[in-house]
Amino acid sequence: MRRLALILTFAGAATAASGKETKDISQAGIQTAFRILQKEYIRSSDLTFDVLNRAALSGLLARLDFGAELVPRVSEAKSGALTGVQAEKLTPQIGYLRPREYTHRETVEMEKHLSEFVAAKVAYLILDLRTPAPPGDFNDAADMLSLFVPKSEVLFKMKQMGQRVSETETNLREPVWSQKLTVLVDDETNNLGETLAAVLRLRKQALLLGAPTRGGAVRYETVPVDAEWSLRFARAEVLLADDSSVFKKGLQPDLAISMPTSSKRQAFEASDEKDVKSTITDKPRQRFNEAALVANKHPELDAYIKRSAGQSLPEDSPKPSDKVLQRAVDLVTTRTLFQAAKIDWNRKVSGSQEPPARRAIPIP
Repeated sequence: MRRLALILTFAGAATAASGKETKDISQAGIQTAFRILQKEYIRSSDLTFDVLNRAALSGLLARLDFGAELVPRVSEAKSGALTGVQAEKLTPQIGYLRPREYTHRETVEMEKHLSEFVAAKVAYLILDLRTPAPPGDFNDAADMLSLFVPKSEVLFKMKQMGQRVSETETNLREPVWSQKLTVLVDDETNNLGETLAAVLRLRKQALLLGAPTRGGAVRYETVPVDAEWSLRFARAEVLLADDSSVFKKGLQPDLAISMPTSSKRQAFEASDEKDVKSTITDKPRQRFNEAALVANKHPELDAYIKRSAGQSLPEDSPKPSDKVLQRAVDLVTTRTLFQAAKIDWNRKVSGSQEPPARRAIPIP
């Protein structure tokens, strides 16, 4: 009976936490409901201890959301996606970086690419943190942040369970990139990416674009529970330099841009196969113009003949496009144009005089 009471208490607490309709029922009422179901339910034989235990664990994990989850042991360390850093110059003035798994090797790659951007006098950097990577090691997050944050500055703090004092991570090296960034985030940004974005925005070094993050900036610990499954749960919470936390809160982008997850992943796959620039540029449909006339061609007539014959045209199947990255490039380009424009409001054209002001004629 004691074992049953413990199971019912555990299951009741999980159910009450996850079910909206049970939020007002007392703990004694929950246990009574379980006992009645186990004795009087039409198929009470199905409500075994195993079923109750599984229901309790499912309810508790649902309540904790991404704070704890069961992961297969064969895949708990790898996501199955490509590794490495996607790096490219989108324009002569705009560089692009996208880490895929946030590892130490990728930090080394990022430093190399950042040094190349600096040597090439690239003025702007877009840091894409939208890759759906598994939770990573915060030592790698500190190493990545050290590429951008000034030396001796606080990166973030880690507050372990049951401890009052937080562990402070401080940058011990000179940064590689000291200019401002545009950071892309969404609800698939992992715990390290979310920490990078939060730290850079708190320091006013980055402008965030994309979709809200889920608020998973915590250190996870993974413990095997049987031969096939492991329990991954939050063990320490990340605090920013001002002791604020984004856990369960997430980050709201400065410029919200909605994009379906499936479209983003298609764009990532296309950029992995070709390049990033192909996902933000469009090839215009060929038209009959002076150049075609000189070349003795008529692309519009050729397209009409193919369409009449039931053949498909390139524009019939649009290629994957990254709308969030397109808007980021547009924003940076527009900012560059406005900053380059210098208007002298007091300037007067030589040899000319301003026309005299006309007097208003009153209406009778």
